[in-house]
Amino acid sequence: MRITCPKCQKNILITEDKLPKDKEKAMVKCPGCQQVLVFNVPKTNQPQNPVPPRPVRTEDKTIMHEAFDKEKPLDAKLVDEANEKEYALKEGKNVIGRKADISVENDPFISRKNCLIEVLKNSYHFDFVLTDDGSLAETGDPSTNGTFHNGNRLTKYDKVYLSNGDKIRIGHTELIFVCS
Repeated sequence: MRITCPKCQKNILITEDKLPKDKEKAMVKCPGCQQVLVFNVPKTNQPQNPVPPRPVRTEDKTIMHEAFDKEKPLDAKLVDEANEKEYALKEGKNVIGRKADISVENDPFISRKNCLIEVLKNSYHFDFVLTDDGSLAETGDPSTNGTFHNGNRLTKYDKVYLSNGDKIRIGHTELIFVCS
């Protein structure tokens, strides 16, 4: 498989044995500019039947990994502790801004469409991907005041996988990602 880095235009060759067999997406670091690239794994590489949960032996107890509960509602949100507000995330694309799907109206330093959190369902879990890539603006530029993940400003090429407790700052507002 061959992918091209959108930042430095370097072609990257990924051999079949390096692709994950049980994932829909994968990440690789560009050897030219060190940018982390997220890409879809070709379907021919994925198993047809997902592997069932397997027991894990720890001392004298056997623990079963829990399978993904397809009926369980998505329990992920952004919490603004300063204003005591919570913003629920839905599966699919969640645009965050002053005038967006998730509307944070009390901060004039937030763009109308500031950033995006994409909620992707995989076999056994959800992935939460944060971007400020400019695809939300007519000009194609990222938000004016930026999007910060745990203190680091995202470039238009960054895609960040969120973990429970991560901090996202847009404008002067700090949101905490909470997922149970």
